[in-house]
Amino acid sequence: MQHRDSTPPPFWPTEGEGDYFTDPAAAVDRLTEIHQAGMDYLIEAYSRTIAEALESEAPGALAFSGSVRAYYPELRFTVHTGSAVEHVDPSLSHGFVDRPGVYATTITRPVMYRSYLIEQISDLLANHGGEVEVRVSEQPIPLRMCRGFNAAAEKAATREGASASVLAAVEKTFTPIDSACIDDTIADGEANFLDLPIKPLSLFSAPRIDLALQRLEHYTGSHPANIQRFVLFTNYQLHTDVFLEYARSLTPGNSHGYTALVCPGDGRYDIGAIPTPGKCREHAHSSQMPAYHLLRNDTCGITIIDIGVGPSNAKTITDCLAVTRPHCWMMVGHCAGLDGRMRIGDMILANGYDRADGVLDNYVPLEKPIPPIAEVQLAVTNALRRVSGVSGDELKKRLRTGTVLSTSDRNWEWRSQADLYRELQKSTAIGVEMESATIAANGYRFRVPYGALLSVSDMPLHDKPKLPKSAREFYQSSKEEHLMAAVRACEDMAADPTNLHSRKLRRPVGEVAFR
Repeated sequence: MQHRDSTPPPFWPTEGEGDYFTDPAAAVDRLTEIHQAGMDYLIEAYSRTIAEALESEAPGALAFSGSVRAYYPELRFTVHTGSAVEHVDPSLSHGFVDRPGVYATTITRPVMYRSYLIEQISDLLANHGGEVEVRVSEQPIPLRMCRGFNAAAEKAATREGASASVLAAVEKTFTPIDSACIDDTIADGEANFLDLPIKPLSLFSAPRIDLALQRLEHYTGSHPANIQRFVLFTNYQLHTDVFLEYARSLTPGNSHGYTALVCPGDGRYDIGAIPTPGKCREHAHSSQMPAYHLLRNDTCGITIIDIGVGPSNAKTITDCLAVTRPHCWMMVGHCAGLDGRMRIGDMILANGYDRADGVLDNYVPLEKPIPPIAEVQLAVTNALRRVSGVSGDELKKRLRTGTVLSTSDRNWEWRSQADLYRELQKSTAIGVEMESATIAANGYRFRVPYGALLSVSDMPLHDKPKLPKSAREFYQSSKEEHLMAAVRACEDMAADPTNLHSRKLRRPVGEVAFR
């Protein structure tokens, strides 16, 4: 039996013109309507096709491959020839295009991205005037990207006769996840911008966003909608425990606007009713990079993620996290001090990165400088001053700004002393670690403000290697000041996050309008 779904999708790809809006909220409402109707249609068609397959005598020949489709919505904006593109607000790093043309992007999860989309559309219209156009794209929504697919698939698997072969035959009638539609050519500047008849409006296509969000849920153990706009990375449970104790100390109506804590497994606890760190961590073992989210209603709270060790992990999580468009991400880690005047426990605030890890060399060439983000530097310095209680010369003795060398070799110091000295004498690095350069380089790549606050845990070139007893003592004495300085910096930056999106991360030509 061959079958072609008899119920048409709610929206076909737009021919001619779409719907035009001057009201950003109304435009997002329309995007939401198209996307939600498409997902509902696919899930309903999947359940119906399962039932038909179980009634069929030949379920393996059930359908034409990919015959059941629904489509992502698309947002377009046109700047006509002769428009005064040079009169846009020069203080913004986003919200404008530098030449006439048609700009477009496919949209997914408009409910999750509602405030972001309204903000971006508002800036675009404020700078250029006109209208935005909402259309139905020609890009099909993969069945597995639909919210509700997992529940529908689990229910289908319990039906009598629903063997793996039947389920596989049914799924073939829907659009699969197509890796050819998922890449970072826009972010990496590989798109042929000048010759494109329709130029990109944002860094990421809808399928790229959907896949990244699915992977975030897999890696972090909680729904990506919980991810806040300020993100801290660590590779120590002791830092997440400090974070959890801080969340537990908060009271309802706190001055920072925190409302709840979400933990791996999507356990949610209201402020004032947060349990012990051990209880918060009870499902963390099932996630590779467990995340904890201190929520605010405006999503300007703080997420902390234990990313494990190494630059590869740092790239993996930031590749995915970039689609949530954070206001800032920051590494809170430990490093080896290289300056003999340093002491164990001193802090390093990275303002340069010696990229020796090799992870992003093919995407961000080594000759391209990774600039410090002044707003992050200032916020962290001021926060450490308050948390530590020291200032002036005493703070300068505790906090150093300088270049951090990131390596993929945890035992870098085991090379011959002669080789190490020869290499380091050509560098201005004051610390060595493994993740910060990758986090900064991917921030540069994806236009996400970044930083790194590191604590000196050992000085192997000065006969102070990291050993178990001394390391434990150092961790216990430094963990609260270190982590809370980063937390306080995020809270300060959240007061006016628009200042963070520095023009220094914007490309001079061919840049997208959406931040």
